Amino acid sequence: MTTTKTWTRQAIKDELLRQNKTLTGIARDAGLNETACRQGFIGSNRKGAEALAAALGVPFREMFPDSYTRGRHDAGEGSSNQKPNASQKRGSAVDNARGVA
Repeated sequence: MTTTKTWTRQAIKDELLRQNKTLTGIARDAGLNETACRQGFIGSNRKGAEALAAALGVPFREMFPDSYTRGRHDAGEGSSNQKPNASQKRGSAVDNARGVA
């Protein structure tokens, strides 16, 4: 049986130091705002958290199992709409008649 590591904030900081990486550097490399990974680290920026997990080579759901709700960015999860909605516009005849003044 394999056990997954619990990624506490301290464990993430330790891994960043071990790999000689910074939150700002990871955000820049991912093309995000410099604060994105710091915000992701505390749970307020999903893209920053995803970049952080990718840079450390850890699956996102393993690093942040409870911080972010499952959503459209999770692999294997589709949208709640199983099929695309048809256009809301209906093909009705255009009324070209004008009122008599």
